[in-house]
Amino acid sequence: MRRKRLNFTGALLAGIAFLVTIPVAAAAEVDHQKEYQACMALTREQPEEAYSSGIAWYKKGGGIPARHCLAVALLQLHQYDEAASRLERLATDLGTARTALLGSILMQAGQAWYLAGRADKAFKLQSELLDLAPGDPELWVDRAVTLMELEKHDAALADLDEAIRRDPDLAEAHIYRAVTLRQLDRLEDAAREVEIVLELAPFNPDALLERGILRQYQGDLDGARDDWLQVIRLAPDSGAAAAARGRIEEMDVVVR
Repeated sequence: MRRKRLNFTGALLAGIAFLVTIPVAAAAEVDHQKEYQACMALTREQPEEAYSSGIAWYKKGGGIPARHCLAVALLQLHQYDEAASRLERLATDLGTARTALLGSILMQAGQAWYLAGRADKAFKLQSELLDLAPGDPELWVDRAVTLMELEKHDAALADLDEAIRRDPDLAEAHIYRAVTLRQLDRLEDAAREVEIVLELAPFNPDALLERGILRQYQGDLDGARDDWLQVIRLAPDSGAAAAARGRIEEMDVVVR
């Protein structure tokens, strides 16, 4: 279960739109906040168009917001290395005076490096970010996922424990904790974590996927299949459903 969530909160969208340098008088006629919102909306559905639009806007004085939109467009185009590099430079240029915005950009940069397959770089940025905002449980989850990629499961477990200490109802942290415990061959503990999530959200696809994996490990193939089929019914287009289909196909090959 790879984490691909990026932080595009309303606060970030509103805050960064004001960081515009207007080099010429004519550029003052551009509504930069409107341009930013439109460009960011395009990144989700038409990232190539967003990139072209961002270039044109940057030439009109779009500054940091335009650069941010360009980086996100590259991310959506799966150009992860370039997107991560741009986001990291953007964080440097923001400086420490704007801590909230800096934190959001650092979070995105860390996740982009993770998607680029550079968990080492992601870990470095996520550790810097935790120094700035240790109270945010989501940040502990981010770094834990990176540590899992680095196969440092004990360290990942410690970060997830910290996330849960700060927000006991954070389902995502419990799911990743279950995955980490499974990788440490602590299957009973992993099963307890999954049940915590299913008590909070009975139809959570990621939790059902993980429960199916644990059931498969314990030899309950029918139970595993039931869980995975439920994932596919509940969220057919999700990453969890794709993983469930793969698990069912692998199991069917072994059975045959």
